[in-house]
Amino acid sequence: MNLKKIDSLFRKAIEEQGFSGAQILLGKGQERIFYQHYGTTHRESGFQPVDQKTLFDMASLTKVVSSLCLAMSAYQQGKLKLEVPIKTYLPSWQGSPDISIEQLLAHTSGLPDWAPLYQDFKGHGLSYSQIKEAFIQKISQIPLKQAPGTGRLYSDLGFILLGFILEEIFQARLEGLFEVEVAQKYGLKNTFFNPLEKVSVPIAATENCPWRKRLLIGEVHDDNAWILGGAAGHAGLFSCALDLEVWIRAIFRIAQGQHSVLSQETFNRFSQFDKALSLAWDRVSQPKSAAGKYFSDKTLGHLAFTGCSLWMDFSDKKYVILLTNRVYPHRENSIIQVFRPQIHDLLLENFTENSLDRNL
Repeated sequence: MNLKKIDSLFRKAIEEQGFSGAQILLGKGQERIFYQHYGTTHRESGFQPVDQKTLFDMASLTKVVSSLCLAMSAYQQGKLKLEVPIKTYLPSWQGSPDISIEQLLAHTSGLPDWAPLYQDFKGHGLSYSQIKEAFIQKISQIPLKQAPGTGRLYSDLGFILLGFILEEIFQARLEGLFEVEVAQKYGLKNTFFNPLEKVSVPIAATENCPWRKRLLIGEVHDDNAWILGGAAGHAGLFSCALDLEVWIRAIFRIAQGQHSVLSQETFNRFSQFDKALSLAWDRVSQPKSAAGKYFSDKTLGHLAFTGCSLWMDFSDKKYVILLTNRVYPHRENSIIQVFRPQIHDLLLENFTENSLDRNL
C-alpha cells in the first residue's frame, strides 16, 4: 500500500482546511487492512492531536448505527410493524394519515429534508416531553414535498419522528435505549450520545455555531438534536473509527445469520438488496458515488453532514470508515465531496490482489 500518497492526500486536505482532523479505516470481513489518524481536534488554543480514541460527531450516521438497529430490534420482537401509519405509535400526529413507518425508514414519506424546529425553544425551560410533543405538532403542519411512497426524498424530519416512535415502543429515552439495545449487544465501548457526560477523551470540534455562539466540542452539531437533549433519531451519536469497525463486523455477522442480536431474516427485510431502496441505508449510485468507483451494488452505507461516512460491500465484505470534522470551523466548504471518493479509490487501488481475493 502506498502510504505516502494516502498521507499526502490527508495533509493536503487539512492544509486547505477541508477539516482539522480525521480517522480512516479499511477492512475486509473480520480483518483490518489499514488504519490511520491525522491532524488535530481543532486549530484553537488547547487543540489535541487526533488519536485512535478521538471521538467525532457522527451526525446522520446516527440513523443507521442507532435508529436502524433499534428499529430492527423492535421489528424482530414484534413491537414495530412497518406497514402501519405514524399515528399507530404517535396518537397526537395530525399530519398525513398515509405515511407508514416503512416510508419513514426508506425516506419516501414525502416530508422535507429539514426544518429549523429548534428556533422556538431556546431558553424556554420546557421539559423534554413538552418539546417532543411540540416537534410532533410542528412536523405535522409542514407541507409534504410529494405524496407518500412516490419517491425517495431524504428527510431528517422522518427520522426525528422515528426516534419518537422508538421511544414510545420501548418506553424509554433514546440515549438509554442505545446503550442497552445497541452498544451492549453489539460490543461498542466508545460510542455515545452526550459524550462529555461519559468520557474524558479528545473530541473533534465541529462548527463555531452562530446560534449557540460558541465552538462546539462534544455537544451535538445538529441544532434540532441539541434542543432534544443531544439524542435524537436523526443525529447525536459520537464515535471513533475503531468502535464503528466493531459495529460493521457485527452487521456482517448478522447478514450471514451468525450473530445472536438479530436474525438474518430481519436484516434482509431492512437491507432489501432485491429492491431499489433499502430501509435507512444509502446505496451506491454510480458513476459518481461518494463511495468511489470500487464498491458494488451490494453496498450499504451512509454519509453525515459533519464529514463522516461508512460503506460496507456485502459482495466481498470490504468496508471503509472515514471520520472528519469538515464543518469546523464552518460548514461553507465542499472539499470533502471530492476528497471522500478520492481517498476511497486510493485505498482500494492499493489493495494487493492477494488481499482482494483473500477468503476472510
